[in-house]
Amino acid sequence: MENNFNNGGFTQSDSFTSEQKVNALDTEEMQGSVQLLLADNVGEYVVIEFLIGNDRLVRKQGIVYSVGVSYVSLFDDVNNNYIVCDIYSIRFIYFYLPGQRPNRNYNGFNNNGGTCQNR
Repeated sequence: MENNFNNGGFTQSDSFTSEQKVNALDTEEMQGSVQLLLADNVGEYVVIEFLIGNDRLVRKQGIVYSVGVSYVSLFDDVNNNYIVCDIYSIRFIYFYLPGQRPNRNYNGFNNNGGTCQNR
């Protein structure tokens, strides 16, 4: 697979499509899983909350780029970078209607890394 950075964006020059990735997760064992739910929404904007330790939630947001058995990667279109996240730490996923985004970006380091209180 050859990856190219072009005009600040990421392009893939291979023929591996998101439909093929979804089909790889579309097995009897994966039916109803978070992985398949996210794979069905590749290209959609989400905010995901992850449980870190026993009581700390961390939010990350972006466009679902790819999904594997143990990870989800998001494209942060504001900061123009990719975030790879542990799928087993996910607690909540917020989906947005097309064209809608949250009022703030939780991916920055100046806002405590997107931490929120679980109280």
